[in-house]
Amino acid sequence: MDITTQFNNSLREKGSPNHVEPFVFELPALNEFLKEAYRINSHISELITYLRSIRSSYLTLQPHRPKNHRTRYQEASSQSPNGAKSQPLTDAQRTRIDNETRQLLTTISGAIRQLQETSQLSSDLDESVAQQRRSKGGFLGRWAAGGGVSAKTPEELEEAAARDTIKRHRDSVVWFLQRRLEGAGEMQRSMVEVRVNREVERSRSMLYKARGSGLTDGIGFGGSSANYLSTADLEQEQRWERASMESSLSPEQIQLFEREQEDMLKHYNSELNKIKTAESSLLEISSLQTELAANLEIQSEQISQLVADGEFSRENVEKGNKNLKEATKRRSIAQMIFWGAVGTSLFVVTWDFIF
Repeated sequence: MDITTQFNNSLREKGSPNHVEPFVFELPALNEFLKEAYRINSHISELITYLRSIRSSYLTLQPHRPKNHRTRYQEASSQSPNGAKSQPLTDAQRTRIDNETRQLLTTISGAIRQLQETSQLSSDLDESVAQQRRSKGGFLGRWAAGGGVSAKTPEELEEAAARDTIKRHRDSVVWFLQRRLEGAGEMQRSMVEVRVNREVERSRSMLYKARGSGLTDGIGFGGSSANYLSTADLEQEQRWERASMESSLSPEQIQLFEREQEDMLKHYNSELNKIKTAESSLLEISSLQTELAANLEIQSEQISQLVADGEFSRENVEKGNKNLKEATKRRSIAQMIFWGAVGTSLFVVTWDFIF
């Protein structure tokens, strides 16, 4: 919520001539890290929007039916506000969507990982540069300045705190992107899971209908009494039933039943392949979800550690500022010894030179 206007009104009421300019967001003015983060976030948003738009069509398994006045009315009433119609997708389209979504999730995950590695390299480089700058003064210079061998000056403590703040911010951005990507993967996983369950239920429903019509006796789906028969007895019973059926049917009818059974077997095999393909896609997406969850856990631990380090750095900065104020009031012992030694040396040299 932007309260800049209310804040400026309060300033005018208090008679202050100052005011705050509204913040204007400009993407080109950001650094390269944030530009890449915004680019990745836009891809995740587009993926989530796309999955939401196709969810109804993706999960609808009913084939197209001839249109009459009733179906036309239902289609017109089910149109979205922008006029788009929700039509079932083909199996090839669903498979293509699964593959493309899985590939896109993997690509975005790799981009986030690369962004994290780049941020870590930048942080390590800044730390190395600060360490080299700090070591230039040497032991004598830091001792003469009143500091210890490893003590940091208040300026160095402030710089370290600034670096820690930037690192925490970047790690939080990476964590946010990983969390959003995990949400997109969870959305795709739930869609595939619902699709697999519906495919299985539809196959079971078709099997039960076939059993009820008596067309599946020849392919091993007998009545409930088959549960109490051995395999040999079941095969013997099926042969008897087939022989009695063939004796009561004409060759054309038998050939028709055989073709129907072959078509049914092909259909069942096709449905089984669809389910296996969807389950394979579900397993791959679940594996990616597990990897993202592990990365999020590691990232959360790192952020917690950085927060603790930031609090420690803040305490060090406050302590350094306090020491700096005390040092301005009185000279340090190291400075007195140093300048005393210099004065003594000059006095001895001058004394020897004169006398």
